[in-house]
Amino acid sequence: MKSKIDTLFIAAFGGPTPGCCKRFDPCPGEAYCFVSGVFGFNEARKARVDEVAGHYKELGGYSKFNEITEKQAAALKSELARRGTKLDVRLGYYHWNPYIIPRVEEMARAGSKSFVSLVLAPHQSSLSWDAYLRRIAEGLEALPSGVKKPEWKGVADPFFDKPGFIEALADNTCKAAAKIGADFAAGDTGVLFSVHTIPMAVAKTSPYLEQVRKTADLLAEKLGSKLTRIGFQSRPTDSRIEWTSPSLENAIGDLVKAGAKKIVACAIGFLCDNVEVLYDMGIEGAQVAKKLGVKFAAAEAVNDHPAFIAALADQVEAAISKAP
Repeated sequence: MKSKIDTLFIAAFGGPTPGCCKRFDPCPGEAYCFVSGVFGFNEARKARVDEVAGHYKELGGYSKFNEITEKQAAALKSELARRGTKLDVRLGYYHWNPYIIPRVEEMARAGSKSFVSLVLAPHQSSLSWDAYLRRIAEGLEALPSGVKKPEWKGVADPFFDKPGFIEALADNTCKAAAKIGADFAAGDTGVLFSVHTIPMAVAKTSPYLEQVRKTADLLAEKLGSKLTRIGFQSRPTDSRIEWTSPSLENAIGDLVKAGAKKIVACAIGFLCDNVEVLYDMGIEGAQVAKKLGVKFAAAEAVNDHPAFIAALADQVEAAISKAP
C-alpha cells in the first residue's frame, strides 16, 4: 500500500520495568511508583497502592506489559511491511517509560512528516482510549520551537469486534479449556469474560459497555458457548463511587449457580499477560473457583497471536486509506 504516511504511533497503558523513576527518596520500588502514578500520586490512596503494588511484588516486582507490547509492535511492523506498507513505528506509554509525550518529540525529531495512531485498548472509554489520544495531542503541542510538527492524519478504529481479535481470543480460550477437559457445548462448562472495571459515570458517557458486550457475544458464538458471564476486575477496595459490575468473584459464583462445573476465563479487555491479569484472574479467580469446588483455567491474553496482529494491520491500513 503506497501512502504519504511515514509513521505509526502506538499508544498503550504501560507497566513497571527495572529502573528507578526518581520520584521518591528512598525508592520504594518500581511497582509502588507505577501504581502510585496510575492512582494519581494521591496520599489518600496509599492503602490501595500498597495492596496493588503487593500483587506485583508477589509476581516478581515487575510486569511483562512493555515487553509483550513491544513484541506486538514489532510483529505489526513486520506484518505491515509484508503487505507492502513500510512505516516507522513509535511506541509510547501513558503510565511508564517510555512515556507518550517524549516519544512524540522523538518521532518529530526523527523527521516524521505525517503519522496515524493506534490505541492498544480494545474498548473505548475516557480513561484509556481518549486519555492516550489526549497525551499524543499534548506531545505535539509541547514540541520545542524549531522542531517541525508532523501531521496527525488519523486514528485506527477500535478492534473489539474484528474477526482476527475474536479468533485469537477463541484460539487461546480453547487451549485453556483443553487443560481441564472443558467442552463449551456441554452444559457444565462456563466461560468468564474478564474486563477492567470503570466508574459507572464514565461508562454512561462512553461506548465501553456496549463494546465489551459485543466482544463477549462474538466470542461466545465462536466458541459455541451458552453459559457465559462478564466479570469486571480490579475494582478499588477503597472507593465510594459506583463501578461496573459484577466483580470477577461474583461472576464466577453466578456461573456456578447456573450449573458450571468447569470454568474457562478469558481476558477480553486486556491485550497481554500483565500482572493485573495474572493476579486478578489467574490467582484470585482460581482461588475463588477452588473454594466453590469447580475446575478453573485461565486463557492467555492475545499477546502477539498472528490473528490479532493481522487484525491490527487491517485497522492501520484502513486508517491510512482514509487519511486526508
